[in-house]
Amino acid sequence: MGRRMILAVATMGATAVGAGASAVGLLRHQASALRRSFDDDENRRHSTFAEAIAAPRDRDDGDSAALAVIGDSWLCGVDVGPEHAPPTLIGRGLARMLGTTVRVQTTARPSALSEDLHRQVDEVLRSPWLSRQLSDRWSEDRRFAIISIGTGDIIHPIQATIGIPVLNQAINRLQREGRYTVFVLVCPNLGGLPGLRDPLKTSLRRTSRVLAGSQWLAALAARAVPLRSTGSLSGTTRRSLLNESGRFPSELGYAQLSSTLLAAIAERIEAPVVVDRSLDIPEKGETARRKELAPDQDPHPSAAVS
Repeated sequence: MGRRMILAVATMGATAVGAGASAVGLLRHQASALRRSFDDDENRRHSTFAEAIAAPRDRDDGDSAALAVIGDSWLCGVDVGPEHAPPTLIGRGLARMLGTTVRVQTTARPSALSEDLHRQVDEVLRSPWLSRQLSDRWSEDRRFAIISIGTGDIIHPIQATIGIPVLNQAINRLQREGRYTVFVLVCPNLGGLPGLRDPLKTSLRRTSRVLAGSQWLAALAARAVPLRSTGSLSGTTRRSLLNESGRFPSELGYAQLSSTLLAAIAERIEAPVVVDRSLDIPEKGETARRKELAPDQDPHPSAAVS
């Protein structure tokens, strides 16, 4: 090999090493900035309450159900009023669906990690508010727990073998000790959050997808119901469904996640829920509604044609 060739190869190698070091340095800088923002979220306003949400007066069966909300900022309602937070929205939907009062308690906190699940589950299982039983009808079809965790584990990296067993244990304890039907909102695709750039964007997308898949399988193995939070935040621009920081849902995003969870609960307990889709298109829906309410309408108009 000639001297010029040796110099060319050496130069290319040095350039590649320099580019790699630069990329690593940029990734560390981006991750550090995101981690600081994530840690600051811990002090943001969020919903922490235990309350009873009454059923419609004409449908109240005098009994009650329980709803426990566990995990991180994707369920606790950061920077929105309690009336717009998932615990309230889901509780209202359950009260209407079941025709009973729903006792709601949330232990979800912003910036929560998988290692916080044990404490949150302890709080739920020891809660006298959720353990009150008015009749023998209190079983798995009236006790619901929803878990959302994983974002913090991606931003504050831990070994993947730690987070999944903790989630599995939390599900098993809720089922065994609390008789809860458990729903798991798996880790969202963090690479889709607005404002991120490569190489952090690609790194977060890959790791969050791996964690979400692992959580999905863990939930199925433990007989819980897994749900994709990323799939729930669709139907409009992603930016409107996330808070201005891009790290957790907006008021609209929380509403959309809540509706997804309610639909999953309704399917799991086979609730007799009927949705009128005739009004999805206002013009056609209003016309259909006027015809439906018109007096003396012939149900078989074709039969009157001679």
